[in-house]
Amino acid sequence: MAKPKAINLEMEKIIRTVLGGGSGTASGNTVSNDSAMRQATVYSCVNILSRVIGMLPCHMMERVGKNREVANDFHLYDLLHDMPNEWMTASEFWGMAMNHLSLRGNFFALKVKTTMGKVVELIPFGPDIVQNVEQNTNYTLTYKCTLPDGTQLDIPGSEMMHIKGMTMNGYLGMNPIEYIRESVGLGLATEEFGARYFGNGTHPSMIVEHPGKLSDAAHKNLKESLGEAYSGLGKSHRLMLLEEGMKTQAITISPEDSQFLDTRRYQKDEIVDIFFGLPLTVMNSGSNTPTYASAEQFSIGFIVYALMPWIVTLEKSVYRDLLTPEQRKKYYAKFQVASLQRGSFKDQMDGFQTAINTEIFSPNEVREMMDFNGYPGGDEFRTRTSSMKQENTPPPEDKKTGDEK
Repeated sequence: MAKPKAINLEMEKIIRTVLGGGSGTASGNTVSNDSAMRQATVYSCVNILSRVIGMLPCHMMERVGKNREVANDFHLYDLLHDMPNEWMTASEFWGMAMNHLSLRGNFFALKVKTTMGKVVELIPFGPDIVQNVEQNTNYTLTYKCTLPDGTQLDIPGSEMMHIKGMTMNGYLGMNPIEYIRESVGLGLATEEFGARYFGNGTHPSMIVEHPGKLSDAAHKNLKESLGEAYSGLGKSHRLMLLEEGMKTQAITISPEDSQFLDTRRYQKDEIVDIFFGLPLTVMNSGSNTPTYASAEQFSIGFIVYALMPWIVTLEKSVYRDLLTPEQRKKYYAKFQVASLQRGSFKDQMDGFQTAINTEIFSPNEVREMMDFNGYPGGDEFRTRTSSMKQENTPPPEDKKTGDEK
């Protein structure tokens, strides 16, 4: 999509006001990590990532020979799958992690350990607690923290779970809002412009001509009375009564003519592209009705391009920060994304049947995916099609020679 043309002077003025300073660079201090969430597209993107990642169960897996099994008896399993601390569920914890990563580029959680070094709790730190991350001469890290009560702490890297987004130095994630201030600021400006445009109700202004010359007091009273009676979205179509030979002339500048709608569409697509890594995702309703095939391809693209990079980042962070070198030989974290890849009921059944018949899954493995209980004999791998043919085919009759007949 081509970039929209320059917007009108009123909109440019609002943009400068929203972004602060009026320098025309669209990079003022008014666009912060918190204010960015007031932009509708940013909020929606962060909300979707947070909720989808939060709903995915995180399992601790164990390597047993060539097999992989769920390690539900491992001490980290309950922390990552159910409750990382006493006041948060795992869904809230991972959702909070995605909020911080999307808006700050970093997520920090203090590791509470026993005297034997076993991690028993994860305490997430608010984005303002960690003031700085310093790399020491021996390449270890120190986290400069200020607690809410003002206490300052230097926490060694071994005591911190640190999940990073895009990074340039390897030990600190880049703040995405710092790099997209212009896009977010323009999005905020277009929203304010639209609110003012429709709030004024005169679309966008109206000229009232008076045949004579008014005094300052009369001019002020006339302006106030007209504004009170006719300004506002709910008053824009009232019948206007004029006296003393006054005439009106409306100035009609539509949102399309001012490139307002094109600007909003462009900013929406750009911000979605930044957060999701691909344009025209769930945030873009579009004008064309999607087909089943296009919706299915979108779901695949959403998982591959928007979710999997973050999921891999979370899994590898657990591997690095929560497992000892000895434990890394056996254990690893795995988010279950199979629920996001399910199609219609018929497609699921056809896929499961193929998987069982080709011995990719056993019947009980399929039933476990659907939260059904297994049955005796369901763990066997055998080609169902061939076995059924052998059972249903009658035994061949003995052929007799002509002499025997």
